[in-house]
Amino acid sequence: MIRHVEPANKKTANADADLDLMHVVMLGGGACGMSAALELARHGMRATVLEREPRVGGLCGTHERDGFRFDFGGHRFITQSNTIASLVDELVGDDLLERKRQSVILNGGNRYKYPLELDDVLRQYGARRGGRALFSYARAALAQRLRSAPDRTFQDWVTNRFGADLYGTFFGPYTEKLWGIAPETISADWAAQRISIPSLADVALRLCGLARPFARTYARRYRYPRLGIGQIFERCATAIERYGSTVRTGADVLGLAMSGRRVRAVRYRDANGEKEIACDAVISSLSLPRFARMLGGLPSSVERHADRLRFRAIRLLNVLLEGPPISANTWMYVSEPDYLMARIQEPIHRSPDMAPAGATSLMLEIPCTVGDATWCASERDIYERCVRDLVRLGLPDLRPRTRSYFSSYVPEGYPIYHLGYDDDRRALLGHVAQYEGAITCGRQGAFRYIFMDTAMEMGIEAARAVMAGRDATRIAELGNGATLHEGKALTA
Repeated sequence: MIRHVEPANKKTANADADLDLMHVVMLGGGACGMSAALELARHGMRATVLEREPRVGGLCGTHERDGFRFDFGGHRFITQSNTIASLVDELVGDDLLERKRQSVILNGGNRYKYPLELDDVLRQYGARRGGRALFSYARAALAQRLRSAPDRTFQDWVTNRFGADLYGTFFGPYTEKLWGIAPETISADWAAQRISIPSLADVALRLCGLARPFARTYARRYRYPRLGIGQIFERCATAIERYGSTVRTGADVLGLAMSGRRVRAVRYRDANGEKEIACDAVISSLSLPRFARMLGGLPSSVERHADRLRFRAIRLLNVLLEGPPISANTWMYVSEPDYLMARIQEPIHRSPDMAPAGATSLMLEIPCTVGDATWCASERDIYERCVRDLVRLGLPDLRPRTRSYFSSYVPEGYPIYHLGYDDDRRALLGHVAQYEGAITCGRQGAFRYIFMDTAMEMGIEAARAVMAGRDATRIAELGNGATLHEGKALTA
């Protein structure tokens, strides 16, 4: 059950009853925009969410097909924030399950633990290859202690900590597949935010059978809504409307009407045509380049920065299957480049209600670029290619068990951390900061590969900044610490 919190001004809780209230429009109904709208609404403000898709949640949405449920990617709920944990408890309540993560990396015919545990890798390598890899790793780890020069690229960062062997087998190929560009052109920031560094002493002890455990820098347990990650934001929409504010799906934002350097209205299109809605402020989780351009003509120097910021797209092949689970794993990572998919997910391991009784499903994540051959390929061609790849990986042939299959598409899945991306990003954030009542946040809006809970925090902080009339320029940097996001997760 959702715990009802009375608005700050109960008399004006219904937005239609008092149009003199501050009116804030959320551009995008994902984790960030929905959290912002709920925070505004529960404090008595008028909030309107404009979401292009027919459902809320954005990248954290869930869609249903013939009794099967699929998220737009591999989601789970972990957080370092008691505030966000409490909010999700309020929204989802008894439907929030606690699950245990089990993931592997498929590579060279072997299954390695994920995250990589070096003793597991070295044992599977065998004595000769394992010895070479351990020597390469140890030399890099020791050299890292002595060197002082900063790492510039992803390749630098990983090779200087894990050695060339492990980089060439696992990190380099997977990263190039995921991002579509060479790892030597990706910023070291990506590695520093996503990869934990095991201790050389721990590796040696475990190889000798002295079972000193690795520090748990990745959450093994997590929480997950019974009906998919989108259930959080479906409940959020219900709460927003209960407070008298509005959530409009199928509403595609077209542009902004400006009065000098202040946003005065938002133009959008829905099933009934083009419309304009007046507002006092906007909180945008649209892509940073798109929102910056909406605010007015970009100077040529800033336009160059906008042109350089790009996103990696994802095509998701969702396969509806008869029978028992395919494997015991929630996620299976496929690092080798000759396989189309980068990650295989079986949703029923997150919740048994993601498929009907006696059935299961697979969701195959395929990185691509909007408009390329993979993005445009027919459903049949993608399905047949993926089935062949799965058999080569040692998994069962899906064809005898397949009920049906379909694709879903994420045009702006991952912000690409190219070399120099942060200079480009900061130039656009600086441009947005010149406008009153305009806040950009969320994964696309901050141009950062953040997790769901950080996006929610950004939305809440953006709402509070609007209500207090305070500076919002640092919101895009929330959660941008040097430590791994999962290192101190509440569910770890």
